[in-house]
Amino acid sequence: MKPRNTLLLALVVAAVAAFVWFYEIEGGAEREKQEAASKHLFAGVTAEQIQSIELRTEEGATARLERAGDEGWRLVAPLAAPADRFAADGVASTLAELAPEASFDTPEPLANYGLEGEPAVRFRAGETDHVLRLGNATPVGGNVYATDAEGKRVHALASWRKNALVKTLKQLRDGRVLDFDRAQVKGITLASGDGRVVLARAEGGWRIAEPVDAKADAEAVEGLLSDLQYLRADEFVDAPASDAELGLEAPWLAAELVLESGGPAALAVGAPRGDRRVVRGTAGRVFEIASTRLDSLPRTLVAYRFKELSSFASEDAVSFELRFEEPGGEPTSIVGTNGEQGWSSAPEAMEPGKASRLVSELAALRADDVAADAMGDPERAALGLAPPRATLRVLGKPNEGHTGGPVLAEVLLGLPQPDGRIPAQRAGEPVVYWLRAGVGEQLPLSLAAFRESFVAKEEVKPAEGAEPAAETEPPAE
Repeated sequence: MKPRNTLLLALVVAAVAAFVWFYEIEGGAEREKQEAASKHLFAGVTAEQIQSIELRTEEGATARLERAGDEGWRLVAPLAAPADRFAADGVASTLAELAPEASFDTPEPLANYGLEGEPAVRFRAGETDHVLRLGNATPVGGNVYATDAEGKRVHALASWRKNALVKTLKQLRDGRVLDFDRAQVKGITLASGDGRVVLARAEGGWRIAEPVDAKADAEAVEGLLSDLQYLRADEFVDAPASDAELGLEAPWLAAELVLESGGPAALAVGAPRGDRRVVRGTAGRVFEIASTRLDSLPRTLVAYRFKELSSFASEDAVSFELRFEEPGGEPTSIVGTNGEQGWSSAPEAMEPGKASRLVSELAALRADDVAADAMGDPERAALGLAPPRATLRVLGKPNEGHTGGPVLAEVLLGLPQPDGRIPAQRAGEPVVYWLRAGVGEQLPLSLAAFRESFVAKEEVKPAEGAEPAAETEPPAE
């Protein structure tokens, strides 16, 4: 074939491919979208075009919503208040996408369908006003009758579409206590009867700035921000009394967020009202919120202290070393290895499952409290940390060209205290932590504890030639 003919053929193939792509594939999807839109009850209307909505609430009031530019939606009747943008957007989308299950071009009188009353919804899209009347349930099919302003055609709409338009006044109101972007928060101040805590976002993560300078628990701080961001009103207080009467002069809890964009977002929690508390949030709006949800907000310094003693993925651990030491005695070491058959230890074998549970506990070991940011040797010795009664080290897979693996965790454990708590430290760091009582069930606290609860017990066999002991009958009741 001549080069010129080959080029012409290639151009024809490319043109056909382009036609198939743009017309049949992309164009087909667009045509399907347009065809579906043409079947909507309010053809040509999009949710973005809807500027105002009037609908009857479940309480029987007429609520009016209006778009407020970048602010979203506002409720202008029966009272002026910020609207819940998700609820308002949901109503607008439902109206724009109403698609009848069936339509009747020559209907009976509207009264026969329950459509003679006031419209359920009025809305304005662009320069056009629209009306939606909703009537009785259809005899079969789980639908409801509906019509528009003219009433010349009656439609059957799926009941769930009607339900999406049924709202209480409370559901239409913006119940957010605080409105902020978590990524914009650079500082948090908390004040309560438990004291004052100041948190600051630093280059290396969150830190406590007051009353101590220490690393903060990033998970606790992010959890607080999440709780505050999603805190919603249970009730609205539209005519609040004085701060003194609301208990806001000396709040039970005050939180202030410093934002990159400027002014702070502040919250104050006041007096209880039954099982709720009064809360003042964005723009001075006052709400009532269930006390149980507010009680879960961490308020103490210790709640934000960094209390992680070790953290790694269990599957990365390939070996561990348990070192036990008593004052004046020789240290004893137990080495565990993760092989094809699972974990094994030497020179003393551990019970099946004990080694893997030990590694799992160390993979995410967190303290309950901070005993001190630093202690002298005499104080540490009194707690059994100088020398440590137990040192638990976990190693990972050696890097290529190295014999020893990286240290995934190294925790020092001291003597159990009268209240059951265990003093502990991260190796090489001065902070002394308190581990919860009962942690000794997963972690050996001493050589005696290791041999008592972690070492495999040898099965006692009868002497050669001896008869096995007979099982005794249970005593008669």
